[in-house]
Amino acid sequence: MKFSFSMVRDVRFHTAVAAVGLTVYLAACNSAQELDSHSMVSEDAKKEAVSEHLKLAEANKPTTIAVPPGPMLDFRGTISGDPLDFNDKKGDDTPAVKAFKVTGKNPYNDYEAINKSGYTIFSTACAGCHGHLAEGKLGPALTDDYWTYPNNATDKGLFETIYGGGQGMMGPQRGLLSQDEILQVMSWLRSAYSGDPKKAKWKK
Repeated sequence: MKFSFSMVRDVRFHTAVAAVGLTVYLAACNSAQELDSHSMVSEDAKKEAVSEHLKLAEANKPTTIAVPPGPMLDFRGTISGDPLDFNDKKGDDTPAVKAFKVTGKNPYNDYEAINKSGYTIFSTACAGCHGHLAEGKLGPALTDDYWTYPNNATDKGLFETIYGGGQGMMGPQRGLLSQDEILQVMSWLRSAYSGDPKKAKWKK
């Protein structure tokens, strides 16, 4: 078989095209690897930042919360009306939780450090349904003065809904968040409230 000049030229052309294609492919692979590396670093950094934030909040928790004498209030499910089961034993031994179960008032509401840790917990556990700023998404907004369940205008009622669950996609957070973490989330929600002050029953 005889090779013509045009055949040699075609071979050289296709070889050059293949070389360019391989170069582009390898460059793309390297870029993708670098992007993945940056993403992993970014995700790790985010997790570390959240962990440090929670540690700082834990260190700054108020140590002067007094637990008043008296019996525990009657906590019931928002939908079922049945007594809430507190046997999960998660975060139920903090002074804040003990005081809350007697008074129905969240002791964390006025602590800025706790408000911040509450948002950190909210952003990972609740924002997917309620929005990054609790403005509403799949679930309702939580910072205005309209409550799907009217009792949520009180700290006791809001705790009952979060801990015991509501209707639809609002499943119980019992066992997913500790009782103390729920109070922290609630403290941030109260600090972000943008509704009519007269309807802020938890302040009364």
